[in-house]
Amino acid sequence: MIPYILQTTLCWAAFYGLYAWLLSRVTFFNHNRAYLLGSLLLGLLLPLADWQLLLPAARPELLAVTLQPITLSLENLQVAAAPDASGQGPGWWEVLQTIYWLGVVVAGLRFAYGLRKLWRLFRASERRRQDGYTLVATAEWHPPFSFFHYLFWSRQMPYAPEDEKKIIRHERAHMDGWHSLDVLLLEALSVLFWPSPMIYLYSRSLRVVHEYLADAAVLRMTGKKKQYGHLLLSQSQSGPPIVLANHFINSQLKKRIVMMTKTKSRRHMLTRYLLALPLIPALALIFASAGTAGSGLAASDPFRTLAAPEAPAPELERGDVDRMPLFAGCEAEETEEAQGACTKKKLVEFMINNLKYPEAARAAKVEGNVLVQFTIAKDGAVQGAEVLKGIGYGCDEAALAVVQAMPDWTPAMKNGEPVALKMTLPFTFSLPREKAQVGESQEEVFKVVEEMPRFPGCGEEGLSMGELVQCSNQKMLEFIYNNIKYPQEARNAGIQGTAVASFVVDKEGWVKDVRIVRGIHESIDAEVARVVKLMNEMDERWIPGRQDGKLANVQFNLPVNFALPEEEAAGAEEQLPGNAAHIIGFGSQPEGAPAGQVGKERLELHNFQASPNPTTGLLYLRFEAAPAPTTIRILDANGQEVVRETLSRFEGTYDQALDLGKLPKGGYILHISQGERVFVEKVVVK
Repeated sequence: MIPYILQTTLCWAAFYGLYAWLLSRVTFFNHNRAYLLGSLLLGLLLPLADWQLLLPAARPELLAVTLQPITLSLENLQVAAAPDASGQGPGWWEVLQTIYWLGVVVAGLRFAYGLRKLWRLFRASERRRQDGYTLVATAEWHPPFSFFHYLFWSRQMPYAPEDEKKIIRHERAHMDGWHSLDVLLLEALSVLFWPSPMIYLYSRSLRVVHEYLADAAVLRMTGKKKQYGHLLLSQSQSGPPIVLANHFINSQLKKRIVMMTKTKSRRHMLTRYLLALPLIPALALIFASAGTAGSGLAASDPFRTLAAPEAPAPELERGDVDRMPLFAGCEAEETEEAQGACTKKKLVEFMINNLKYPEAARAAKVEGNVLVQFTIAKDGAVQGAEVLKGIGYGCDEAALAVVQAMPDWTPAMKNGEPVALKMTLPFTFSLPREKAQVGESQEEVFKVVEEMPRFPGCGEEGLSMGELVQCSNQKMLEFIYNNIKYPQEARNAGIQGTAVASFVVDKEGWVKDVRIVRGIHESIDAEVARVVKLMNEMDERWIPGRQDGKLANVQFNLPVNFALPEEEAAGAEEQLPGNAAHIIGFGSQPEGAPAGQVGKERLELHNFQASPNPTTGLLYLRFEAAPAPTTIRILDANGQEVVRETLSRFEGTYDQALDLGKLPKGGYILHISQGERVFVEKVVVK
């Protein structure tokens, strides 16, 4: 709400500035009333519109690249709201929110008190129907005032018959013009927008315009400006006014008398109102340039990101560039490989150090994924950051603020020239859960540790931690593909969706406490749990995780997506974060056969590249491997082979294009094998 108030205040300030400068001194009172009300409502609406459409949709030489999700425990980068430290006070954003809502309560009570006071006066008074209004004769001492079509008149304040006619005509002008509706609108807005000084300026100016209109009505009836002015002066100390009413006596007495004696403005001065029109696109451009509404305002919160310091960084797909962008500080690395590793490391560190969990989302227990797209321009500046997929409650702004706060990058290079490159970065916001326990041992279980557990089979020599984690994830994915089955019962019932299994890798590498935290069908849930428990029957156990140099129990969440082919079930493929095992229709073989056969040994490929991915036609495939008979296959969502190339005399290098242009849109598996050794990669045709 506070960011919206600031944006609305900016709009009101622009419109009111024009009014105070050029319009407040003209005698077009009805036009001024319409301008004040119109600009007031326009200021409420402008910040709500999506002005991003004003920005160019595309830039020349703009390439696209997607950053794969940062993997922590087989999930995206997780932002966790840390528990309050002992004795730690609330953050400034929380304090600001508390002050605002306390102010709303106070302003609301004041508004309610005014209505109650008016109602009590109405109930205690004598009421008589008159021509076009109701006269409320009160016993209290107060100046005459009107509220909608009720004229409140004190019996203790007698007036001469001539003055009485002028006062009644004045109040009739308020009634006929529905000025009380304007007053109620301003008072209601003052409750929600009490921190904005502009709401009080609007309220005061609109009340003054009301008086100008009522005074003009009296003068049209009598034509005696001097006598009417004397009446105003004589009644200027008539008693305290009712806040919500339109009073005969107003504190802006001097302005009213000046305006009564002023010569009417000439018609050509109406063109001044047209000057408000350029303000609308100017404000729209400001909001469009700022990204989304309120960006950066809801992201300042003391709750810091919890993540593993050595968590693997996002993989940057090369796309159609010779060199990917480099994060600030990585230019000094000597080799391209070292520069890439530095970029991944520094990007993760920057996100961990700057991403905060918004208090609004934390209080509302909001969790989910936010996808931010941005462009690294030719000069390295981060531009055009926008939220492609959001969850609200300040999370979108928090993720966007991190991207917008990035230092300038070293731009991507193509043919020796810098080029702009568009990137997409996913964030996952997750609140802390109750501390898990391992079976009966009651030992502490971590979700994030300094060194995460690794699936066996990758070896230890010559690999960096990031390479080991990547290999571990690949091995685990192959294990899932090699053993998972699509239960026939679920297939016959057309059941599809995502099942999420939770398990713990203990200090000895055993898989324990397997449970389904998100199920979709009894048979599917049982199948996922079976495959996870099957890990304990492998020849090698998991390599345990470590925290503070000691072995640790670590919890994993494994999402597995089951989706039937289109002819069996309609609906688009569900996108999963991280390294979720994606079972897209595999399992069409007879029950009991493994779904999506993947060799038990991983085929090692060097300098592998499959681009563009996603592709609309040709997939350029390049890799190096040991000379041996090699088979390249593309498997569809049903596990059926749709493309096959057999290299009986493979000499160690492959560099050709596969034509996928005739395939239906969707996800496919690139399957490269040499005997029992297999390499798999997901490919998307769009």
